[in-house]
Amino acid sequence: MGQVVMFAGSKVGTGKTTATIMAALAAHQLFKQRVLVIDATTTLKATQNFKQIFNIEPNVLTGLAVKDLAKVVTPLRAGLDFIAGVPTLEDYFNTAMEAAGTTKTARTLGLVPPLMNILRDRYDYIFIDSDAKFAAVMDNCLASTNYVVIMQPVGKAGFDATDKLFYYLKQLKQELPTVKAEIIGHLAVDFTETAPFYQVEPVSSFDVVDAFRTVITHNEWLAEDAPFAPQATHNTIARQMAGAMYSEVFNELQARIALQQQLGKFATNAGLTEQGQAVDLFA
Repeated sequence: MGQVVMFAGSKVGTGKTTATIMAALAAHQLFKQRVLVIDATTTLKATQNFKQIFNIEPNVLTGLAVKDLAKVVTPLRAGLDFIAGVPTLEDYFNTAMEAAGTTKTARTLGLVPPLMNILRDRYDYIFIDSDAKFAAVMDNCLASTNYVVIMQPVGKAGFDATDKLFYYLKQLKQELPTVKAEIIGHLAVDFTETAPFYQVEPVSSFDVVDAFRTVITHNEWLAEDAPFAPQATHNTIARQMAGAMYSEVFNELQARIALQQQLGKFATNAGLTEQGQAVDLFA
């Protein structure tokens, strides 16, 4: 069953969309994974970028409205698919919530998660790009997700934003125990750092285990006005550097997920798991 991953943050401009696109491309191109990317934002940046990269006009029918996300999948390459964003997504959620009920359980667990479950067997990885906004759309994305990578900008504002997201997810899981999203690590972002990513250490404020080894640093190609536009004059070296940087991110993401699946958990907020109930240290 495929893993659903979100690069998340509660602060605009942390590189969530770029990380989503680049990690998805690395997963498919280098690691030969079956990948689906979903644009669940109102800015539609992922949709715009994929249109530029692959010269396609994606299906923009709201899959939620037809109760089948598979009907709105746009194939990009063999093994790489995309579901485009729509500018009316929030309006749809508001309408659907009024029709389905106003309880938090209904509006969080009754819209996207059931539809997402149908797609899991078709892909190795599903990447969701969501807005940095605590609302019904993010709740549904988190409820559909297995693992969250928190985009961590350096500086006090960045850490404050991370705290908000951490406690928001914690509260959501306490209110709705069926939400299983786990924070798989923090990905440091320092766009003021001009040294290559492989020469920069994660900032010391992170727990060593929790921080990804790779730090997202300034990249001349990504800093262009339209780096994904095929007609742009690209800095080839910088483009290769960006590809290597995000390939390292996915490589570590995959390793972290594998480790967490192997270790399992003995207890959660809901109490002992089956693994925990089987523990007898005094046998």
